[in-house]
This record gives sequence, C-alpha cells and structure tokens, in this order.
Amino acid sequence: MINDDKKFNTLLNEVKKYLAYLQFERNMSVNTIESYYHDLKYYIEYLYYDKKISCLSKANSIIIKSYINHLSKYSYASNYSHSSINRKISSLKGFHKYLYINNKSKLNTTNLFQSVKQSRKIPLTLNYEEIINILSSININKPNSLRDKSIISMLYSCGLRVSELLGLNLTNINLDEDVLRVLGKGKKERIVPIGSKAKDDLLNYLETERPRLARKKDSKGYLFLSNRGNSLSRKTTWNIVSIHSKKCFPNKNISPHTFRHSFASHLLEGGADLRIVQELLGHSSISTTQIYTHLDKTYLKEIHKQFHPRG
Repeated sequence: MINDDKKFNTLLNEVKKYLAYLQFERNMSVNTIESYYHDLKYYIEYLYYDKKISCLSKANSIIIKSYINHLSKYSYASNYSHSSINRKISSLKGFHKYLYINNKSKLNTTNLFQSVKQSRKIPLTLNYEEIINILSSININKPNSLRDKSIISMLYSCGLRVSELLGLNLTNINLDEDVLRVLGKGKKERIVPIGSKAKDDLLNYLETERPRLARKKDSKGYLFLSNRGNSLSRKTTWNIVSIHSKKCFPNKNISPHTFRHSFASHLLEGGADLRIVQELLGHSSISTTQIYTHLDKTYLKEIHKQFHPRG
C-alpha cells in the first residue's frame, strides 16, 4: 500500500510542477491554481484508481476520451454546470500540452479535446434603485457598518472582482485623482475611477472605522480589514453582501459579482463604448465583455414593451 501511495504521489507531483509553472511563469492567480489542482487531482485519481495507470506516458487518447465521457456522466449525477466541466477539460488540455512540450508524454492532444456546448446564461443584475435600496438599508450606527457600506459601494462603483477588492492596499488608492490601481487576473494592472458617492463612503470608513480595526493587529496596509484587524476573507465578504442584500431582496441570490455585472450593464445602458467597459472590467478578451450587450438588449426590450403603445 505504501508503494501504491508513492506511485500515486509521483503522478500528483507532475501536477504540482505544472501548477508551479502556471503560477510563476504564466502569472495565474492563486484561486485559478487552486481550481486547477482540484480538477487535475480528480484526473490523477481516475487514472490511478479506475484505470490502474501509474505512468502519465500511458495515458493515451482512448483513456483521455473515456475520462471526458466520465466527466459528462459525473456532471449529470452531481449537477455540475457545463462551465465547470469545460474548466476541467481546459485544465486537462493545458496539463497534457505541458507534458508533451516537456517530453513527459508523446501524446499530442491538440485536436483531442472538445468543450461541452453550453447555453450562455445572462447574469443577475440589479437596477440603480435596487442598489441604492441596499446601501440605504445599512445601519451606519452598527459596528463595521461603514466598512460594509464602502465594500458594496466600491464593488458597484468600480466593477471589481472580490479578489481585486480584497487585494487593495492603502497605496493603491489615489483620492486626489479619484482612481484605484487594481491588480487583476494574471497580475495585470489597471486604473479604475472611483465615483463621488463611493469615495464618500470610503472616506467615512477610512476616517472612522479602519483606524480602530488596524490597532488590533498588523494590517499590512490592506484596505478592508476584519474584526481581528487582518485582511478580509472571501467568505466574510460574501457574507457581508448576502446579509445586507437579503434584508431588501430575500428572494434574490445576490453575490459580490452581481454588483460587477450591474456596473458593466449600467455603463452600456448609458451609452459607454464596449472597449472602454472591457478595459474597466479588466477582461483580456472582448468576447467576455460582450455578454453585457445581451443584457443591454434585454433592458431595451423591457423598456420598449413597457412604454411603447404597441409594445
């Protein structure tokens, strides 16, 4: 059994080498690396325990096709989304390409992988009045309420990802010019404006609550701090958004990303150029940003139906 464990760990070590390459050579984010690790660990378990393969060079095209078929069946049983399956397939494709380039496998998998077809879901967005309702409902006399309000305000005003918000340092903020320096995916840096109302909420937090939280522990300069004085976790941030949103809209599943979606949608509704929205969101491809044009069309149809005499 010990020998078996060693063989399994040898396979898993190849995954770890690949992930180290992605992190340090390709600058992929920690969250992406973690997702890839779980995807590829599941693949290694399939090879080792289901197919009795202890050497990656023996993973031929038949084995890989059987694994992809296995993923599809597993997704149906486990209610996995098509996007989750496609990420697992993408992880596997990149891993085998890495093995081939580094002479650890003779299998050229260029034409082997096919993504699962998926319908493009239009993400949940809030209208401006709904966002104002959430922000107005926050009781600023309660502990950490100024922090919570500033978090939600900045998610919407700046269109930030959660990881970008939590990565903000005091040195990333330029309140004289009303901009943030944001470190996005792939460690790509971009400049994002702060709206006047978000700036007011941020100043209230910085002047009143953050000094109290920072005294509890070395904050390392992070902007948003927990009750203990550390940087906030993703889970806590999601809880903050959920608690305040549920008070106003108990039947809506509102997440931090909902405010990012709303940010993009409202810019396009107001007439912003798609390329500018792409830049503000930090999308590497404009095709990712284009989903918000569907949102804009949906909004226009609703307005037409509501106000046109023959809508």
